[in-house]
Amino acid sequence: MKTIKIEVLYPEFNNLYGDRGNLLYLTQKLAACDVKIQVIATHLHDVPAFTQQDDIHFLLIGPCTERQQELELEQLIPLKEAFQKRIESGAVTLATGNAFELFGEYIQRENGEKISAIGLFPYYAQRFEKLRYNELCVGTLGDLKITGFKNQLSHSYGTLASPMLTMEVGSGWNPDVKKEGVHIHNFFATYLIGPILPLNPTFTDRLVELLAGDAYHPLELPFEKKAYECRVHELEDLNHSISH
Repeated sequence: MKTIKIEVLYPEFNNLYGDRGNLLYLTQKLAACDVKIQVIATHLHDVPAFTQQDDIHFLLIGPCTERQQELELEQLIPLKEAFQKRIESGAVTLATGNAFELFGEYIQRENGEKISAIGLFPYYAQRFEKLRYNELCVGTLGDLKITGFKNQLSHSYGTLASPMLTMEVGSGWNPDVKKEGVHIHNFFATYLIGPILPLNPTFTDRLVELLAGDAYHPLELPFEKKAYECRVHELEDLNHSISH
């Protein structure tokens, strides 16, 4: 029986906005497949398992506070080559909320000071001082619609060669664009939170099928797709009403 290994980076930090729900929902879906599930929790000063093992099938990185984000970068910057190798191998990674910013070139504090990031992609994040930026969102990923929320103290700028989403409702990685996130091979990074997997069962099913392969068995939980469809339609209708 195949074993699916899931590594969660820094769970003591990365659980803002209930993002632990991503892990709970994913494992529930995987439990319907003919697989075993092993969850590895990597804490701040642990050596991440994905840097030592080639069979970490799913890497999950969630949002945290701005101070915690800087502590994480101290640990993650030396792992640039390991992240690059993982992306090129096609292993699945999901980064949500401000974890998206970790993979750019730098994060600019409110006072203009720049904090180096991992440097995998040519964009940067710029924090702002006043109220948080909040949005309800719907974007497209291929033939899928992805819904979620944003609660940010920063926006990102630069180049997105391979965006994850084209936004239909809400803005992209900053209010002036409609492209959002990064999608390269099976690396997915997005500002959207929610948590994103329970909010988007069709997207989750795609990930589960990717992870389980021939052992994949679909699991439909009561009302999940109906709730998803209602949420998307309500946001699209609201957006249409506002724009007209």
